[in-house]
Amino acid sequence: MNAADPLAEALAEIAGAHRIAIVTHVGPDGDAVGSSIALGSLLEAAGKEAAVYIRRGAVGAPAVLEGVARLRDPEEAARDPAPDLLVCLDCAATKRIAVPFFRDGLSRFRVLNVDHHESNPLFGDANYVKPDASSTGELVWNLARRAGWEIGRDAAEALWVAVTTDTGRFSYSCTHPSTLECAADLLRRGVRHDYLNDEVFSRADLRVMRLRALAYASLETWFDGRVAVIHLDADDYARTGCKKADSEDFVDIPRAVRGADMAVFFYRSPPDETAPHLRIRAREPLAAADLAARFGGGGHRLAAGATLPCGVAKAMGQARAALAEMLG
Repeated sequence: MNAADPLAEALAEIAGAHRIAIVTHVGPDGDAVGSSIALGSLLEAAGKEAAVYIRRGAVGAPAVLEGVARLRDPEEAARDPAPDLLVCLDCAATKRIAVPFFRDGLSRFRVLNVDHHESNPLFGDANYVKPDASSTGELVWNLARRAGWEIGRDAAEALWVAVTTDTGRFSYSCTHPSTLECAADLLRRGVRHDYLNDEVFSRADLRVMRLRALAYASLETWFDGRVAVIHLDADDYARTGCKKADSEDFVDIPRAVRGADMAVFFYRSPPDETAPHLRIRAREPLAAADLAARFGGGGHRLAAGATLPCGVAKAMGQARAALAEMLG
């Protein structure tokens, strides 16, 4: 095992385990879902026993992936045989692990931490954490390539969703040459990119469109247009029959406002988020991570999030006060 090579260290952990559990963060986004499904598929093809614990109802648009059918409910983790290795994917902090059985008893398990968030504290026994990577999906692709695992179409399509959602279809600054090399490799493996892009980015149920309309109606700007915000509360999700996964890309609404250097989406979507959550996107010279850090959150410099123990209205007030200090 080479401690100077986190990728080799991660593969050594996997090689030494037979029964592997895979978890990700609460309210999983496309990268979390796609990378988890892909790793589970890759490990099974390599002869491992792999269990991916994600509630199917929390998946959202990536539910079109064929691997969703193999997901296990988080409650099953306590009844299943104990894993030799727990792989935490796309988790910037242990408190965000979505499976209580593993989160509350983390010290009982051998942990491999695979992530690309700058704020990750390297909580695993082994850590393959690469903040300059476009997505956790790209890191899983790196694992597969180094290990020589065969990437079947199911895994390739899951990785496509992971990479394209976290890069905004290759439009964000986290897109690097390696990201496009990953995408090209996935295309060569038969990914139905037109179908997946249409289903994930261009189509939505009517109830989601109604929730989006409420988000648009809440749009406002602060500080002479430098900050654009939207907000949704529990009642909005309840009356439209939606959940957090349905609003995964809503932060793009305020982000699209011309002249805004920061976009903030405030939401509370029980049972996924019982307290208000801030999803933050920024453009230079502002930093989303600076605002998130003021509330114990984290992420990347230009894409971050945090949770506040109060109501949505109070959360907006606290965030506005913090931004007033940041903007001088």
